[in-house]
Amino acid sequence: MRDFEAVFAGDPQTVSEARALVREALADLPADLRGDALTCVSELATNALLHTASGDKGGKYTVRTQVGDDGRVLVEVTDEGTADSAPWVPPAGSECGRGLRIVTALGTVRVARAGTGPGRRVQVLLPAPFPTSSSPEGSR
Repeated sequence: MRDFEAVFAGDPQTVSEARALVREALADLPADLRGDALTCVSELATNALLHTASGDKGGKYTVRTQVGDDGRVLVEVTDEGTADSAPWVPPAGSECGRGLRIVTALGTVRVARAGTGPGRRVQVLLPAPFPTSSSPEGSR
């Protein structure tokens, strides 16, 4: 299992910084899985900045990724939102909120309280990639 974690200032410019660091941390993963993880980081960090106190002056958010021994990837963003509220998911066809629908389509989403203080942790568990035809499992 490999872990990556970093705290970012509540500034929109830090979303690209978060993506770059996660891209580097997950460089050895298959491109599709890495791309899905980067999409999740972008969407969740942007939501943290737009919809919670993380985007206020002095705000911050934390990005964490974890690669399990089974190949699944956990992407997590902890923001300064209210701990008891779930992310808002707009109705289908709405012009806003498409990012969260994309994230939900990529993996299993879970919202949890961030420790004992204020804050919310949004996690996306991305499935392991399918074996390729060059792997022993795929050649049977």
